[in-house]
Amino acid sequence: MHQLPDYPNYPVVPRRRQRVFDAGPFTKGDLWTVIAYLVFFVGGAAALIGLIPGYMSAFSTQEQALFGINLILYVTFFILAMIQCGPQFFESFKTMRYHPWAKWLMLPGGWLLTIMVNGIIAALTGEVVTSENQAALESMAGTVPLPVMLVVTALFGPFVEEYLFRHLLIGKLSRKLNVWLCALISTVLFASIHFIGAGIGSWLEVVPYFMLGVMMAVAYILSGKSLAYSYMLHVINNSIALLVVYLIYPLLPAGV
Repeated sequence: MHQLPDYPNYPVVPRRRQRVFDAGPFTKGDLWTVIAYLVFFVGGAAALIGLIPGYMSAFSTQEQALFGINLILYVTFFILAMIQCGPQFFESFKTMRYHPWAKWLMLPGGWLLTIMVNGIIAALTGEVVTSENQAALESMAGTVPLPVMLVVTALFGPFVEEYLFRHLLIGKLSRKLNVWLCALISTVLFASIHFIGAGIGSWLEVVPYFMLGVMMAVAYILSGKSLAYSYMLHVINNSIALLVVYLIYPLLPAGV
């Protein structure tokens, strides 16, 4: 009988499973932060800042004054959110230890995927629509410096939104509900919040925000409920959008 050669018994290295990060239960701090967010962002109390004597006259344009209100609010809520979830946020950076190549590639790849889907939908409908939110951003581009806009729109804003819509509505709410049901709730509310006050002129305006919400929710769940990972995705998306508005749009022919 033919005898098979002996091979050395190398140790089998087990494949590292994705770690799931615990968002923890809802706290009183979470509750008060959410209430404050609803009052100022949804309820319109932010407009009260503009009534402070001398506030509006301190700015050269109305766009700068509006940006100043956003700056005050996002800095405040960034601090509040960091107080509530800072330890979980920094701990969840460890998600990059698991499947690192896929995750690094997904950071720009996620943005590219949403652009492709939005482009396909625009091609099928034959209509490209700019939302009021996007129009407001473009109007500020001429008066607010890019570095300042990046800090508020690409660093502070995404952290506040990821804390609310992923960390709370998926990470913590999934302790009570199915995680994918939480993802749906998160996505719908995330898309809706961008139209508070402005309204929806066309359903096509909702598509980019809905697609972004889907991408963030799926990435958050698949990365082991990593707040850090969904935040990085959000930062890249907003940064690219700002760079396009500030650096590419001025080079396009008028009317394009």
